[in-house]
Formats: sequence, C-alpha cells, structure tokens
Amino acid sequence: MKQKTRQPGKSKKNPGVSEPLAEYLPDIGPVITIDATGRMVLPKKIRDRFESNRFKVQEADGHIKLIPVKPLSSLFGILPDLDIEAIYRDHDREVEEEDANDRSQNPC
Repeated sequence: MKQKTRQPGKSKKNPGVSEPLAEYLPDIGPVITIDATGRMVLPKKIRDRFESNRFKVQEADGHIKLIPVKPLSSLFGILPDLDIEAIYRDHDREVEEEDANDRSQNPC
C-alpha cells in the first residue's frame, strides 16, 4: 500500500482542532472561529444581550466591528397613539387604488 506524502509547506487541517493564536491577547472575551464558508457563531450570551440577529460589519484600524441592527418590530409601541392596523389597512387600500388606476390606464 502506497503512503501519501504531504507537500512541503502545506499543513494538514484537522476539523475540530483549533489553531493557536498568532499573538498574545489579554483575556478580553471569547475567541470565535470562521468556518470554510465564512460563517461564524456569536456566543449566545452576546446574541441575547443585543437582541439582534443582524449586524452591520465595519472595518476599522485593523479590526472588525459588528454593530447590531435593531429589527423593525423594536419600534412598535414607541408612539402609543399609533394604530398599526389602521396603517396596514390604509396601505392596502392605496395599493389597490394604484393597481386599479394602472389597469384602467393600460388595458390589456
């Protein structure tokens, strides 16, 4: 049986085995890894603290910032007198009127 030889300079990647850090980092929090498809997992404690599943990514001074993007639903209730259902009804009515106008101007 023939043995495979590795080419010089290429390191073998073992799934699930982490690589040591290239530089010393003080204990500033968890270190996360990025998989082959570019995905990373934020620890649950961090996700729960920011109550967001969307983040804006910024590059700054040699590091990456993740800025939480608040969901639209977080704005509900800010204006107590705002009737969301009425807004949806008005929007639907306006869309129907625009569609009716379009059909009357461009009969097929």
